[in-house]
Amino acid sequence: MARQIVEFGDAQSDRIRVAVAQRAKRLSIAAAIQPALPPDPEAAVASTIVVRRKRFGTIPLDDLSRDQWGGYPSGAWDLAPITALYWCDGHRNLAEVIHLTRLEQGPTDLDFVGYFRFLHDHGYVEFVKGQ
Repeated sequence: MARQIVEFGDAQSDRIRVAVAQRAKRLSIAAAIQPALPPDPEAAVASTIVVRRKRFGTIPLDDLSRDQWGGYPSGAWDLAPITALYWCDGHRNLAEVIHLTRLEQGPTDLDFVGYFRFLHDHGYVEFVKGQ
């Protein structure tokens, strides 16, 4: 019985290998090549800012009325600011935080520099360096 299980596993592995090879042949190499993204205009400013969170967890903005949020999302439910906040350790600059957040969550239209300046102005985070 153990031999049959091993043979079955080997047969399935071979089947998957063949399927992957066939799929790779159907796809053109050009389809796998993606254009380089243009430089992020926020990167120059963001690289000068290092953010340190003042408290654990997310920043839901519950102590501000909705009209004081400045159009920024609540850190209680929006994944981009939640992820970015967790990358802010007081050592990484904001450009690194943006890069890591986009790798983890994908493209986003969040104005990271504006958002973190907003948090700084309201006392939620501090800037270790930068304005």
